[in-house]
Amino acid sequence: MRIFCISRSRFRGLAAALLIVAFAPIALAGTEESGSETSCSSDMQFLASNALTLEISDDSPPPPPSATTQPSLQDLGFTREQTAGDVEAQARLDRRSRMLKTHQRLGLITLVPMLATVLTAGGAKNHAGSSSSARDLHGALGILTAGLYVTTASYAIRAPSLAGTETRGPIRLHKALAWIHGVGMILTPILGAMARSQLDRGEKVHGIASAHSAVAGVTVAAYAAAIGAVAIKF
Repeated sequence: MRIFCISRSRFRGLAAALLIVAFAPIALAGTEESGSETSCSSDMQFLASNALTLEISDDSPPPPPSATTQPSLQDLGFTREQTAGDVEAQARLDRRSRMLKTHQRLGLITLVPMLATVLTAGGAKNHAGSSSSARDLHGALGILTAGLYVTTASYAIRAPSLAGTETRGPIRLHKALAWIHGVGMILTPILGAMARSQLDRGEKVHGIASAHSAVAGVTVAAYAAAIGAVAIKF
């Protein structure tokens, strides 16, 4: 039997190798645990910083919207005097509009007693069966028509005019016909009063008073045409 003799130096090397082999797994396990703890700590710090960032961003006010600058009238070359509204001119325009609308309404109302006056003219003539009451009714309707006519015309005459406006089309015809029925509305009551006076004296209507019916007919026709001129656009 052979006995192996190991020197002291070799014994020390072998013992060191055994120690390394024995404690290597423990050292590796400790290194892995330390690395995992470090990684976990880093992850927690990252999540905490992100949460703080989100909280700050939620509480912070939203950024102001970007303002877009629109060009003003002054930028386009208009002065303040040109863009400022003329209060006086607007008031004049509003008053003219109101008065002309009233003129139109009264014009249509006046047409009713005017036609009634024409229809009762037959009973006012001097013939068998005529009476003073028929003449009174005809005369009363004539006076009512004349009063409404003057009121209607006053609204058109007193309406403020606008500088720079030009009369054309139907309005020009309407104003031209106004000269005809305007003169007729002056002559018709005068001639009617003269005819009534002659009839009350038992006379036959004669002279210029006999033109009462003809002038009244022309007046009514011109008046109706004037209304139609503004009612029908052409």
